[in-house]
Amino acid sequence: MISYVGMITREVPVQPTLNIVLQAGSQNIEEVVVTAIGMKKQEKALGYAASTIKSDDLVAAKSGSVMTGLTGKVAGINITNAGGTGSAQKVIVRGISSFDANQPLYVVDGVPIMNEFSGSGTESTALNNTVDFGNAANDINPEDVESVTVLKGASATALYGSRAANGVIMITTKRASSEKLTVTYDGTFMGSNVLRVPQTQNRFGQGWPDWSPMENGSWGPVLDGREHAWGAFSDGTPGNLTPLTKPFSYVENNMRDFYQTGFETNNNVSVRMGNDKLGLVASYGNVTSTGVMPMDADKYQRNTISLRGNAKYKRFYSEINFNYVRKDITRPSTGQGGQGATMFQEILQHATDVSISDMKDYNNPYYNTDNFYTAYATNPYWVLANNKNQFQDDRIYGKIEVAFDIMEGLKAVGRLGGDFSNSRQQKWNQKATYSPGSWSSIGGKKEEAGSYTERREYSGQIDATAYLNADYKIGEDININGLIGWNLNTRTFSYIDSYLYGLQQEDWFNLENGADKPITTTREENRRLIGLFAQAEFGYKNFWFVNASLRNDWSSTLPKGKNSFFYGGLNTSLILTELFPELQSDALNFLKVRAAWGKTGNDAPVYRTSSYYIPTQVSLGFGSLYLPINSTMGMTEYNVMPNTGLKPETTTELEFGLTTHMWNNRINFDIAYYNKDTKDQIISAALAPETRYTSMTRNVGKVNNHGVEIAFSVIPIQTKDWEWEIGATFTKNWSEVKELWDGVDEYVLKSGYDVDLVAKVGEPLGIFKVPKVATTDDGKVIVTSAGLPQIAAGEKDIIGSSTPNFLMGFNTRLSWKGFTLGAVLDWRNGGYFYSYTSQLLTFSGNSTMTAYNDRQSFVIPNSVKVVNGQYVENNIPVSRSNMYNYWNNASNKDQFRNWVLPKDYLKLREITLSYSFPKSIIKKTPLTALQVSLIGRNLFMWTPKKNNFVDPESTNYGNDIRSELGEFAAAPTTRTFGGGVKVTF
Repeated sequence: MISYVGMITREVPVQPTLNIVLQAGSQNIEEVVVTAIGMKKQEKALGYAASTIKSDDLVAAKSGSVMTGLTGKVAGINITNAGGTGSAQKVIVRGISSFDANQPLYVVDGVPIMNEFSGSGTESTALNNTVDFGNAANDINPEDVESVTVLKGASATALYGSRAANGVIMITTKRASSEKLTVTYDGTFMGSNVLRVPQTQNRFGQGWPDWSPMENGSWGPVLDGREHAWGAFSDGTPGNLTPLTKPFSYVENNMRDFYQTGFETNNNVSVRMGNDKLGLVASYGNVTSTGVMPMDADKYQRNTISLRGNAKYKRFYSEINFNYVRKDITRPSTGQGGQGATMFQEILQHATDVSISDMKDYNNPYYNTDNFYTAYATNPYWVLANNKNQFQDDRIYGKIEVAFDIMEGLKAVGRLGGDFSNSRQQKWNQKATYSPGSWSSIGGKKEEAGSYTERREYSGQIDATAYLNADYKIGEDININGLIGWNLNTRTFSYIDSYLYGLQQEDWFNLENGADKPITTTREENRRLIGLFAQAEFGYKNFWFVNASLRNDWSSTLPKGKNSFFYGGLNTSLILTELFPELQSDALNFLKVRAAWGKTGNDAPVYRTSSYYIPTQVSLGFGSLYLPINSTMGMTEYNVMPNTGLKPETTTELEFGLTTHMWNNRINFDIAYYNKDTKDQIISAALAPETRYTSMTRNVGKVNNHGVEIAFSVIPIQTKDWEWEIGATFTKNWSEVKELWDGVDEYVLKSGYDVDLVAKVGEPLGIFKVPKVATTDDGKVIVTSAGLPQIAAGEKDIIGSSTPNFLMGFNTRLSWKGFTLGAVLDWRNGGYFYSYTSQLLTFSGNSTMTAYNDRQSFVIPNSVKVVNGQYVENNIPVSRSNMYNYWNNASNKDQFRNWVLPKDYLKLREITLSYSFPKSIIKKTPLTALQVSLIGRNLFMWTPKKNNFVDPESTNYGNDIRSELGEFAAAPTTRTFGGGVKVTF
């Protein structure tokens, strides 16, 4: 048996002469990790947590998204996906700590890039006609990525400045080395369907509370299967249509059959070649997805072109990285219908005995806008065909980098990066009028005036960095490394938005199609950040490493004269198996302990320290008055009070960790504990109107997050033909709001109707509060004269936190000869979210909970009523005819607690089966490699029984803290399945 630390043990027969080559183990202790500013360091020297995922693991399931490829594979990071292909992804590193911005900084080849959310729904009051066009990090083609390293702690991220307070996602793209010309094609063809549709009750049919052909709820009689007249004019009202007939029966798979099978193709071609002086990689990628909505209502197309080159001449080294991304997206609106119906709301409030898919021909006289069966909703197929959102974006990002070796051990580096995006959004809601005498007209259905919005946005970023790096060895035992540098970051954002309400002509969506002129708003934002940074590293005898980093920033968004802030980090690692060589053995290959302390700052949003003016708008009883009028300009000071004492938000963090590799690197552990405090949160606090302002930007509060991260992997089987690897990650975060401001003990982050997501002192950040039922001193429910629970005025109950108890990821890979089977499970335990889908289904009598007690009369348990000012036992029943009021939030606000659902889930995120053809088969062909694969993503999901409505990850509130509220008639998530082929020439 031949073994060596870090290598795979081999058994060989005894021979006079042995020539043995050992393969590297699964975890090479000399592995190089890309860290802050793009510096490469040995993993063993790091004094902080840094998790790296390589390309093969990242793209195994061919998701088209870098962050989807990380899900379930990295401890300490929570990744959620709002919906289908191209929708927004929320990435939270070590818990939510800010009341506003919690997304990490994305860095590609050493240069920060933008990650703005595109769409609507992130506003604190957003409920109507929201849309999700995704976030900018989704533009990165995973096939171009060599590795992703997640820097989690403040000590690791301090060199990147204030934008890195929430962690850094370090993305390193593929480079050419000394290799001949290689062409690779990698393509997949996938199908998709809806992962979950709400489960509905199957006992009761159309009516409210009695049967009525005009109603769209299911509060009617028991379904008995009898043939009956229904739809327009089926109540005997004279009309120009003969009433339809159908069985009064439950329609199986009603909502699921509304959706279609979506299709997605992902095609990538890359060319690479290089030698010891020059390397070049060029690639093209295309993702095209027609989603699960009928009528081509959700389409996504992304085209990426990338050119990456590197050259070396004597003491000069240069790199260039150019990327172009074009996206074309069509999405339906989510949420409530404001100035036009939304499809998701229409299919939720739909009688259980009425087939949705039968109404696909929305021009049919029975299903068109004139004679759709209910005046309280709109044919969802008509909505998809006529109310749309389109998004088009052209983006260029990349860098130019030059390095010069001044002398041995001393290098100068200059790096200029840019990220520029131009987008156009169009949103329209069709005009709808109803013919006199039509079913809709008789029912008093509100006509739709129609609207059109056109918005153009520009986002630009320039990031320049220059630094000197020194790396020397003193004697045989001491290594020192030093870095000093300068950074400039400028960001520009502007938009022009024109909105037209009231279309003159149907089907012409143009800003000229109105009796009135469109309302146009425009805005431009500019900000600049200048930083100086330094880092020093000391290494002794290859077993002890100490690293210190410092940075000072000057931000244009902070008050003049007070815009400088200083922070840094200190970390150390001690390799016990190098300090005590006798510890090294086949059983214990590597053991490292580490500790880190760091502090990072986060500057303010733009224009919060001085006043600015906007065109005057006066709200009147019949509408609003906008200036200028007749060339008379009117300007009003913006209603946010400036704060000349604004300070940066700061995070201070302490971290301890341990890394070990055992049994020839077949068993590996990495454990970390962190404790971080974030203070001086920047919020807009409400002000009394008499101050002339409605809010003021101010520093408030302190939030603590502490937790444990564990990553584990084991290779139980490893032979010539077989290898089986099992991995697991565990993340546990505790959060607590320590303080707010001026005696205030709670602050509402976002609300949905009467459900509040709150920051409350002494509680985790993000707790749910709902209306509190009035009770007697001994806990009995007080009811109203209708027998419904009475609400305690101004009081709310805490349901729980949005924070999970823990997160776990499980992954496995089994290889036999050319076959590889891989799978990833993702488990979230605990936490809550608000679901408007469950609220609307319950309101309309469709949710399973509304079949409680078979809708027979009942008395609220443990309740009392008030008689002559005294509490007596309640005997007022909730009657069959009043059952819909019991489940209606307008008459019974106690129901809101039923719509705050558990957020637990277990998902089969990935399962792949691939086969790589042996060289002996393809050697007579032009191919150098050939692989075929079967792929599944999100094939299975388990949730607690109470949540039989939606995927807990779905949301239409963006991808930051406000999305913790939950979902508001959001788009469904999908399961995806198909196959792929990879060919190399």
